[in-house]
Amino acid sequence: MNKSHIAQAVGLWLGDGDTKTKAEIVFTNNKPKLIVFFHKVILDIFNLDNPPSVYIYSQEKNKKNILPINVKHKFYKDKRAKNPYFIYRVFSRKFLRKWCNIVEEFSENPQLFQFILQGLFAAEGNVKFIERTKSRVVRISQGKPNPLLEKILSHYKIVFNFSKLERSYIISGRDNLEKIEKLRITILDFQKNRKFKKMMNSYKQRHYRKNQLKMELYTTLSTPHSSLELSKKFNRSQSRITRVLCKLKKEDKVRYFRVGSKSYWIRKEENLVIISKRKKQILRLLSSPKMTSDIAKSLGVSWKSSYGRLNELKKLNLVKKVDNLWKKTPTNKKVIIY
Repeated sequence: MNKSHIAQAVGLWLGDGDTKTKAEIVFTNNKPKLIVFFHKVILDIFNLDNPPSVYIYSQEKNKKNILPINVKHKFYKDKRAKNPYFIYRVFSRKFLRKWCNIVEEFSENPQLFQFILQGLFAAEGNVKFIERTKSRVVRISQGKPNPLLEKILSHYKIVFNFSKLERSYIISGRDNLEKIEKLRITILDFQKNRKFKKMMNSYKQRHYRKNQLKMELYTTLSTPHSSLELSKKFNRSQSRITRVLCKLKKEDKVRYFRVGSKSYWIRKEENLVIISKRKKQILRLLSSPKMTSDIAKSLGVSWKSSYGRLNELKKLNLVKKVDNLWKKTPTNKKVIIY
């Protein structure tokens, strides 16, 4: 199992685990899938001597709540349990020490913060969305301030506040919620994920100030992009993006290259040329001058097809024709293959 899954399990345990016990790894949750996920992580890390135990608490002892994993199931009545909940236990001081070392190590690694946050949210997070009032809030329950959670949120520049009254971290505001969306913190819980998506979809399209979209497109085009890629990136229609690109082209700030059925746009100052893999093959063949028929034979294509590609390379000033022979033209431009 990869580190991201272990980090998610670390987050689950930090949210719903018993961090005070000295003799066992304990994780409590009412979602069977999360118990199963945590168990699989534990099995991948440790070579357990005996199967773990799962205590199932419900209003009635119902064997339908048995989990599809190799554990010892024990049933208990809890009249307060509207939904069954599970306590997963691995009895071992040795494994607990190793697990705590993993938790400490992962909690110091910023590359794993996203996955720890996903686990924490699955354990303690909730989404508050009131469609009528457009109230949009994400909360992560904590009895008291949590230094690790604050470090993770600060790492991603997410603004938050801790409410003593609600015993939760409160995150709101479109910019913050969009950062959370990119981190996919709701990924481990289907119901929370569905509610979060509904909340984010309720936002109306962002409006750009005059010339803001044009400036941001120009900044983005330090590397090649198609109009479709730019459309998805800026959440605007392809036709709108193309209109702005054409304005930049008229101002002689950008240019585009046709590769197959796609056009790639780039800032003119980048001084590069974009070509297809087939054109790259032709340039390699022109390590020595050749006739059109030679190129066609080497590539296994028709003379007409080969002639068409050679003329396209000629327009890019990458080849020239001298006495029926095609030759490469020296260039100071960077050639990129797409």
